[in-house]
Amino acid sequence: MNMNNKLKYIRYSRKSSEAKEKQALSISDQNLECENYALREHLNVVLKLEESHSAYKPSNRPEFDKMVKLIEAGEIDAILTWHANRLCRNPKEGGMLLQLLQDGVLKEIRTTAGDIYTSESDQLILQIHFGIANQYSRDISRNVRRSLLHKSERGEFPRQAILGYEGEGVRGKRNMVPHSFEAPLIKEAYELVAYKACSLGYLSEYFHKKGLTTKRGKKISKSHWYAILTNPAYYGYFYYREEIYKGIYTPIVSKTLYDAVQTALSGRSRPKTKIWNATYNGIFKCKNCGCFITTTFKTKNYKRTQRTVDYVYMHCTHRKGSCTQKPITLKSFEKQLLDRISKISIDEEVWSLGIKLLKAKHSHEIEQNTSQRLQYQTKYNAYQDRLNRLISMRSEEEITKQEFITQKELLLGEQARVKSLLNDTESSEHTWLELAEDFLNTAFYARDLITSGKPDEKRNLIMTVGENFFLEDERLDFSFKKPYDILLIPDCRTNMLPR
Repeated sequence: MNMNNKLKYIRYSRKSSEAKEKQALSISDQNLECENYALREHLNVVLKLEESHSAYKPSNRPEFDKMVKLIEAGEIDAILTWHANRLCRNPKEGGMLLQLLQDGVLKEIRTTAGDIYTSESDQLILQIHFGIANQYSRDISRNVRRSLLHKSERGEFPRQAILGYEGEGVRGKRNMVPHSFEAPLIKEAYELVAYKACSLGYLSEYFHKKGLTTKRGKKISKSHWYAILTNPAYYGYFYYREEIYKGIYTPIVSKTLYDAVQTALSGRSRPKTKIWNATYNGIFKCKNCGCFITTTFKTKNYKRTQRTVDYVYMHCTHRKGSCTQKPITLKSFEKQLLDRISKISIDEEVWSLGIKLLKAKHSHEIEQNTSQRLQYQTKYNAYQDRLNRLISMRSEEEITKQEFITQKELLLGEQARVKSLLNDTESSEHTWLELAEDFLNTAFYARDLITSGKPDEKRNLIMTVGENFFLEDERLDFSFKKPYDILLIPDCRTNMLPR
């Protein structure tokens, strides 16, 4: 009887999921060659394992680890594989197999090319195969890193397209472009957080209903949303190896909007009640401890009169411990809110006069925008000149790499901010009149929205006209944004010339 029939072989096939191993046979092709070889040589294959994992780093392949444990336990004593480089590409795991082979625990390693390695054979050849595989992976890794660095320097996004984008271009020069469906939703998410104080949990539910999912088709978690909202790649700048680069792809959001979102995310104490169930959650903060104000609904049954009454209170979330602030009824809360909003409301006569004056002001505003745009362009060019000088200083080793990275990040950040202002100015030249009309319409309908508007309409109004919202000693306190604050001045209510 052939001695090979006494050995218990395990067939191991591996195909890395990484693009750098596209030259290797597919797992099905490896299996087919192994099957034909086993039949031809009458090998006793008792177990078959396969996996799609890279072997460049140790402890990355569960099936390989399973195979080693079976060999150490004596349940398997031989390996059949398509090529030695399928077994390992790193020194640690290569050394493990060589040691098992040398100790006689592993009796034999065979490849479909006819290579046979035993404890008695010269293992130098096998070591060379493992070494070549390892060096090949190292060379490829080094070349990939170099290629990605050059790609980043050209402004091309060096990784797979993030959510909101899709890849475009030929291999080696691919970049990303905004996705027709995902990009508008990502921008909407930024606006909801920046201007309407929506929570991450709300985003997760809201956009899941709209059909926005991860690249793998799963629901976007709160932690994933946080990563999206804090990723500078969405306003056109990305990091590669801890250094920031300016992308040449189209940004989804402006730097101004991105910064507004970072400000909104800086206060992470969110009310437990979902904001879509309570109109004012996530807007006002407790003046005493800084936690957000939330809404509590209570139902009380009166046995004597057989009545059931619902009570609604606004109070601190107490996320930072005990707080001395007393709760306030929703009725009192909304009465104070109405009183404050009424201070910027205008009547129909003022509203009609304002619309006429705004239209007359439109042509003058276009001239001002043109002047402003030239100023921003001059600033942008100045930052570019400073950036060019910084690169020259680094090339001549006048500054260290860390100094270069730090200064570059600051300059690119300022340049992005000015570019965002420049884009906003160009856009406002065409939308100025519409925005001004929205301003007057908001002031005209403000009282009606607070008294009888839908929850979303109330939230939108509050976030549009106000900022710095606090509740202290059962009193609301907030300031009005520009230009709504001008309506607090009595003379300006009858002279609606804009600032």
